[in-house]
Amino acid sequence: MGHGDPRHPSSTNFEALFHQAPAGYLVTQTDGTILGVNDTFLTWTGLKRDVVQGASLLDLFPVGDRIVYAAYAQHRLAAGRSFSELAVDIVGHNEHRHPALLSATRSTLGSGEPAVDRIIVFDAAQRRGYERKLEVALRRAEEAEIARTKAEAETTAQRNILAETAHELCMALRQSRRNESLLNTVLNTVDVGIAVVDTEANAIVNNLRYQRDLEHATPNESDGGTGSGLLVYGPDRTPLGYREIPLLRAARGESFSDSLIWIGPPGDQRALSVSARPVSESESDDFAGSVIAYGDVTQLIDAAAAKDDFLANVSHELRTPMTSIVGYLDLVLDEPDLPHHIVAPLKVTLRNSERLLQLVSDLLSTATSDNVLALQSVDLAELIRDSICSAASRAASNDVTITTDIPSTLPVVLDPLRIGQVLDNLLSNAIKFSPGGGHITIAAQHTTGHVTVEVSDTGIGMTPEELQVAFTKFFRSGSVIKAAIPGAGLGLAITKNIVEAHHGTIALASEPGRGTTVTIILPFRK
Repeated sequence: MGHGDPRHPSSTNFEALFHQAPAGYLVTQTDGTILGVNDTFLTWTGLKRDVVQGASLLDLFPVGDRIVYAAYAQHRLAAGRSFSELAVDIVGHNEHRHPALLSATRSTLGSGEPAVDRIIVFDAAQRRGYERKLEVALRRAEEAEIARTKAEAETTAQRNILAETAHELCMALRQSRRNESLLNTVLNTVDVGIAVVDTEANAIVNNLRYQRDLEHATPNESDGGTGSGLLVYGPDRTPLGYREIPLLRAARGESFSDSLIWIGPPGDQRALSVSARPVSESESDDFAGSVIAYGDVTQLIDAAAAKDDFLANVSHELRTPMTSIVGYLDLVLDEPDLPHHIVAPLKVTLRNSERLLQLVSDLLSTATSDNVLALQSVDLAELIRDSICSAASRAASNDVTITTDIPSTLPVVLDPLRIGQVLDNLLSNAIKFSPGGGHITIAAQHTTGHVTVEVSDTGIGMTPEELQVAFTKFFRSGSVIKAAIPGAGLGLAITKNIVEAHHGTIALASEPGRGTTVTIILPFRK
């Protein structure tokens, strides 16, 4: 249908209405060929009349809508039924898609003429926009409802969690109070003053013993534990400087062990052994304070002083007759007419008397911490041979053989009496601790800047635990005690002191049942 269609000679008004209608109109054959189109449709889609008329209606649809129209709309029209508001897209100018709603019916133009399909095309863009907005609004409403439901569920869950948390906190508080009570009981049971102090030296946690020690250190005032008024003295009982007080050192984060101090007024002082370790924040690892422990060692210090006095007195009493014995032996050996078979035993007696005198002096020096060396140039190889000579009879009686790996001469500067005592101690130990016989090797050599002496035996040996305390005064291993081997447990302690007085080092290597090796390294001096 076009302008001036001859089939409608009297429809001028109708044609104007047809072309100016608010909706698009299409007239098609039953096969979909477009016979007529109004101006509204052309204006809306931007298509030309000559392009639309004669074309197939299906060409105006995208592929998906073609299938829908062919399967649904054409089927209904062929059955003599109409359809309304079929949503499709119309492909207009430049392939632009226009949302549309189609309503159609099939009828004849006149008697004897073929049937045609009359199709009304409504612009559905605004409606589709409204529908999309409605869909968005509905979706948002659904999401809001879901969110509300979820929020209610979460709120309920949070209430339950809060209730459980409150219950757990109550239980934790009760447990914390029980733990605090238990901690206080434990802390007040131990005979050691314990405190946790912050960076300002304030005691956060402490026990009764700490409080008593603090009160004893501040008889005339209470300074809250900051250390400003404490009567604290060093090991020699001279007052400590403010910054040297252990409490203040701990507050600064220092770590120390067994620091000896005296507290309290003169005439009523106590000796304390103090140790401290810093405490760090678990997350930031920043210093947060320290744990400090005070142990009362007054009785131990008094006992040690009594022991030192006893050793000093006994050593002094022994040294007087020993000095006389050595003197008379020297006088006897000065006689020119002594038989040779008498001279050798007397020399051995003199030498061992001198060693015994030196041992007494060592006991005295142990008590008085006096370790003065008489350095001189000597032949270390000769000292080793002398020690072997003195130990030969004991080695033979124990069925122990001794071999050496030493140079003919080894000149060094040292204290011959003290180093001779070291060699005698090591040989004596090696022989004593090889009760069933064995072999001893003594090696000595000069290396760059040092002299090394090594004494090895094949005796009973020591465990790793015994090695850790072998140099402790009066220490005797379990195997030695079990074997009833005599000794005072002073040999290695004295040996270590003598070696260290020479600025040397001593080391032990041992295995149970496989023997012991003692290595001494002395600085080489000519």
